[in-house]
Amino acid sequence: MMVSSLKATNFRNFEALAAAFAPGVNIFYGDNGSGKTNFLEAIFTLCLARSQRGAPDAVLLKSEADYYRLQGRVESAGREAEIAVAFERGGRKRIAVDSVAVRAAELYAQLCLVAAGPEDSEILAGPPAARRLFLDIYLSQMAPSYLADLTDYRKALAQKNAALRSEMDPSPFEPLLIACGARVIRARKAFLADLAPLAADRYQAVSSGESVATAYEPGVAMEPDETESAAIEGAFELSLGAAREREMATRTALVGPHRDEVAFSIGGLPARSHGSQGQWRTAAVCLKLAVYELLQRKRKVTPILLLDEIFAELDALRSRQLMEILGNGGQIFLTTAGEPPRSISRGARRFRIARGAIEEAA
Repeated sequence: MMVSSLKATNFRNFEALAAAFAPGVNIFYGDNGSGKTNFLEAIFTLCLARSQRGAPDAVLLKSEADYYRLQGRVESAGREAEIAVAFERGGRKRIAVDSVAVRAAELYAQLCLVAAGPEDSEILAGPPAARRLFLDIYLSQMAPSYLADLTDYRKALAQKNAALRSEMDPSPFEPLLIACGARVIRARKAFLADLAPLAADRYQAVSSGESVATAYEPGVAMEPDETESAAIEGAFELSLGAAREREMATRTALVGPHRDEVAFSIGGLPARSHGSQGQWRTAAVCLKLAVYELLQRKRKVTPILLLDEIFAELDALRSRQLMEILGNGGQIFLTTAGEPPRSISRGARRFRIARGAIEEAA
């Protein structure tokens, strides 16, 4: 997979941006605040019609602009297509592939990419919502059925919450909630089971032997080793019954994958409370590299890799070990305020971002 070009209008701090890219490594230099992270966000939004940082479309609009538009050429499975993503303030997002309107789900089915940056520390140290966002973005690329189940689950959840707020009986919405929610839980459990050993291996290699572990804590009381949808549905139904009075009292749904948690530990201690900034950052990068490898394996393609200042807090040894893991020949977009390791910058195409503009550097 590769993005060969991008045009951005009124996206974040870019009023009008246009650039063409190399199939290998593309390095983007710029001072802090110049828009390097926004540029990677534009690439991600072009490919999947959403921000990897979870930002709503209204926030992606340049200040005082009425719309944003992203347009670019993307190659996948030997076929090149022109993708356009546009959003108008107060309106709906529009997505097109070769000028034909499509839904976001079609982008997830065709394209895949992984983004790693400073905000990923939130996966280790932030609120549970940050970990669920991580699961949803990458599982949706892994399996189109997951995105469909998640979408249906959210619709049923919104209907149930509306009924609870109105002091109405929420039970008519629960069969769909249970069916879709059980499949979401099952997919998350399987994904983390595959991801955890890969992330542990990557972290151990980069951190010279230190360990990282991952544990899934579903928002439904169930047996830890349960993997069958029917059994998860049964556990979901029992959990809803047990929480009925509390849900009616709080007027909000308290059971389901919207309450899922993922617990990370580093060196045997809870990462959220005992990890350092450096450990969070390193573990997050290794987690994303594990996702990258898993996507390669499951999708049979090489994802695009977006790396935002990932060497800023890594020492020379960890940077070198990380570069050995990255040596796979796929397309990489790398932002930096300084000079990245020579092993990745050798032969790379270089760009400079400043004052909302981008130009190729010598």
